[in-house]
Amino acid sequence: MKVLLVEDDIQLNTTITNFLKSINYDVTPLMDGEVAIDTIDNTDFNLFIIDINIPNINGLDIVKYIRQKDTTTPIIMITASMELDNFKTAFKNGCNEYIKKPFFLEELEMRINNLLNSEDENNIIQISPNIAYDIEYEELKIDNETVHLRKKERRLLSILLQNINHTVKIDTIQNYVWENEIRESYPLRQLINELRKKFNNGEKFIFSDIGIGYRFET
Repeated sequence: MKVLLVEDDIQLNTTITNFLKSINYDVTPLMDGEVAIDTIDNTDFNLFIIDINIPNINGLDIVKYIRQKDTTTPIIMITASMELDNFKTAFKNGCNEYIKKPFFLEELEMRINNLLNSEDENNIIQISPNIAYDIEYEELKIDNETVHLRKKERRLLSILLQNINHTVKIDTIQNYVWENEIRESYPLRQLINELRKKFNNGEKFIFSDIGIGYRFET
């Protein structure tokens, strides 16, 4: 389990790092927002633990940046503030949980375990009685038969299902599916049509909000 910890309090950073390592987590401890962004761009993590108030780029903006390319990895925010606006922004930007300073390390461990257990339980999305999708393995099954999906089809279906019944903006889809790949144009409409064909019996699940984005409805 690879964890990115971003906390600018040296003592707290060291304490959390040593504790997580003692329970067999692989921890990358950082104290600066810009360094965190660079690290996120070059390393995959299974969990993010991020303080709100950190130098150069604050934690709220880091969470927003993560969610542009990764909609599933759990994020826990650390805060010394009880301001409602911070909480609202944190959850709007995509954090899953928060913990307020000061806290017991065992409390942090419990919140991590609850998040990870919840992720395991919610991996399977039942689209219809005979259609299911496994978020973790990006696997679509129809009538218990696995449907072959290309990589970009899997990523497209994943981001739509993680926002089921809500429109996902075109830019968000493109950044996630093409993983920030630089191209002159993104053939998103073609990819949408190809994915629609994977569902049999003429069932239509993917809808367009013209000029805005796409949503998957059940």
